[in-house]
Amino acid sequence: MITIVGAGKVGSACALSILHRRFTDVTLVDVLEGLAAGEALDMTQASSSIGFDGKIKGSSDFADMAGSELVIVTAGYPRKPDTSRRDLAQGNAKIVSSVVQEIVRYAPDCKIMMVTNPVDAMTYLAYKKSGFERNRVFGMSGMLDSARYRSLLALELGVSREDIQGLVIGEHGDLMIPLVDYTTVSGIPLRKLLSAESIGRIVEKTRSSAMDVIRLKGATVHAPASVVGVMAEGIIKGRNRVISASVIPDGEYGLKDVAIGLPIVLGRNGVEKTIELELDVETKRRLSEAASSIQSVMSQISSM
Repeated sequence: MITIVGAGKVGSACALSILHRRFTDVTLVDVLEGLAAGEALDMTQASSSIGFDGKIKGSSDFADMAGSELVIVTAGYPRKPDTSRRDLAQGNAKIVSSVVQEIVRYAPDCKIMMVTNPVDAMTYLAYKKSGFERNRVFGMSGMLDSARYRSLLALELGVSREDIQGLVIGEHGDLMIPLVDYTTVSGIPLRKLLSAESIGRIVEKTRSSAMDVIRLKGATVHAPASVVGVMAEGIIKGRNRVISASVIPDGEYGLKDVAIGLPIVLGRNGVEKTIELELDVETKRRLSEAASSIQSVMSQISSM
């Protein structure tokens, strides 16, 4: 069973994304009385048309997450057009701290996937508050950034999105780092197909793509939800997907005491392995800068 904490736009979309994949039961939990139950009832009524025969439950009682293999946290204040992800840090830190206490109480053997922004800082906070092993706490940010990056490249090249392989590491924010040297199109290095100028433009577009959606419709929903579905399936089915996610390194890439986007293998135990790639000097500098930025956000939270 998977539990999703937060039944707002993103949380309910994540639940539906998982239901469409038809691999596990889902429980929605939200402190707003009736919201999670209403969403669950609506999805139950949709189940026959999407071929889902499992259970979808909605509750305002955290005790209903008992037995969950994975708990996905979407609860928190959403980002607005005039705010950055880090502007949400202090308010969402209080919510996440409270939620993690309930997770430890009722689902002590689960893995925790953070969706709440700023994802990197909230992932590290969940790790510290839960006391869980590093492999059991991670954030979905890197795969989301990678999906946006791949989509933009596919549009530029006029090819199928399925044929783009690429990862984005670093901060889920302005300091994200698309790994251009490791990006391919069905095995063809990206630099063989696009000019440096075109690649640079797409890298910058990747960094601003979430805000482009927020300015138009108020929130990003479908892209995060689709990524959560992929990651959740990878964990429950033990598929060992090679993705980028916000994780807590223990010396990999020279990093500690931070949660940051890195290439990993995601499977039944959560983070099965962190993949250490050979990075050029500039990329290493950017990764270090991103880590310092995330740690500065954590310092703000710690001083509360």
